[in-house]
Amino acid sequence: MTLVRHMRVVAAIAGLATATCVGAAIEDRDWCITYTDHFEVVSDLPREEALDLVAHLDRFRSAAGALLPGEPRAAGPPLKLVAFERPRDFATVFNSRHVAGFTRPSLDQSLLASAPDPGGGHLNRNVFHEYIHYLLRSRAALNLPIWYEEGFASYLATLSVDPRGVVTVGRVPYAYLRSVLVPPGLSIEDVIRERFQLDPRRHDLSDVYGIAWAIVRFLHHAEDDHGERYASRLGEMLAAIDDGATSQQALELSLGLDLEGLKSRLRTYYADDELPVFRFRTELRDKLSFRRDCLNAVETQYHLADVAAFHHPAFAIDRYNRILAKDPDHIEALVGLSRLESNDRAVRFARRAYELDPTHPAAAVRMAEMKVFGCQAGRIACGDALPEAISLYTRALDSESHAVVATYGLGIISLYVQRPDDALEYLRTAHARAPWSPQINFYLGEAYGQTGARDRARMHLKKTAYWHPDESWRSKASEALDRLDAARKVP
Repeated sequence: MTLVRHMRVVAAIAGLATATCVGAAIEDRDWCITYTDHFEVVSDLPREEALDLVAHLDRFRSAAGALLPGEPRAAGPPLKLVAFERPRDFATVFNSRHVAGFTRPSLDQSLLASAPDPGGGHLNRNVFHEYIHYLLRSRAALNLPIWYEEGFASYLATLSVDPRGVVTVGRVPYAYLRSVLVPPGLSIEDVIRERFQLDPRRHDLSDVYGIAWAIVRFLHHAEDDHGERYASRLGEMLAAIDDGATSQQALELSLGLDLEGLKSRLRTYYADDELPVFRFRTELRDKLSFRRDCLNAVETQYHLADVAAFHHPAFAIDRYNRILAKDPDHIEALVGLSRLESNDRAVRFARRAYELDPTHPAAAVRMAEMKVFGCQAGRIACGDALPEAISLYTRALDSESHAVVATYGLGIISLYVQRPDDALEYLRTAHARAPWSPQINFYLGEAYGQTGARDRARMHLKKTAYWHPDESWRSKASEALDRLDAARKVP
């Protein structure tokens, strides 16, 4: 073996050992969960720092409500936030070094994760940024282009509340925003073209977030040539985008800003070092009610696997397997593995969870999903599978945490068996919790179409055609809209 090859092997072994140690160290830290009326925070921060974060987040929630669109829905999903003390642990869990936070909305529980920036610091700001994504989805029915949503989250993440309850919003890092607005670099057109999601393989995300932040801050504070604030027409602009217009079209039609005009105004606007901020007063609670429990190793591994599953399935699978090595009857880990594995292994884990406890709502829902998926894929006969899935979903209807997911499943099955009135009843419940969801809107549109309510069907199917990030779903919705139009022309 040459010296170079030997050094490569040593380096690889060292890297493997380091990765293993870092991975093991994550769940070996002291993880605790703090419960409040509005959210639960899972964190390895020291006790005082964790409680300080919880208190700041509660004050932020109260103050931000005055700046958010719409009204909060009583049926909003509960929230779990995982806050990491160390950026490297966040990077390991999510296999990402591009961002310091993630949001995963869901019908049963929304998950947020955040950490300090890689250089250290800004944990609260990063947590606030992710929390804004959750608050937006818990209030607004409009679908927002990703550049606006990310820019708005960055804009509100600077919100601060002083001990007297005075809220300040709109502070900006001038040098940073100026740097991202100066060419050459990512163009404003590239940013506002982003509708569904940001891809770190195509863009430098720091530049995207910076430009989006600069645009949104400008739109909320600046005035046009006639002294009218752009903010007074932002609702019109966002409604146009929600209804299918591109961001560029909506900026021009609603705000009178073409691309060149926007670029010029942004550079002029941020040349000022003393931009005004908004201030208002909010009520502060005298005392925050909370409960704090510390987690054992298995509980910690479960929470880490749960939050990582969508972004880093390999990490989640490893943690679920570690849980099962210690506790083979851990139903939530079996269900989690069933969602991440494929084909026979997925079925085996789901069946094992259900056999352990047929009354467990997560196990019943997962078994129902497997029945429906098997029917859709042609692996099992739908005539047998769908009645069994209905029975399984029905078992979860009394569960506080899984009732809406079960209701959604029953709505989809009702469409399969040509019971559109039942489908409408179920799908409206799911839609009330997540009216922005393109997938729920698709099935609700299909249900309305089957009952003959074509205008309402079009309204929901357009949501999918305009907003589903997967092109195949957008195509399905467009085809359904074409069928509606064809049916309307038939005498």
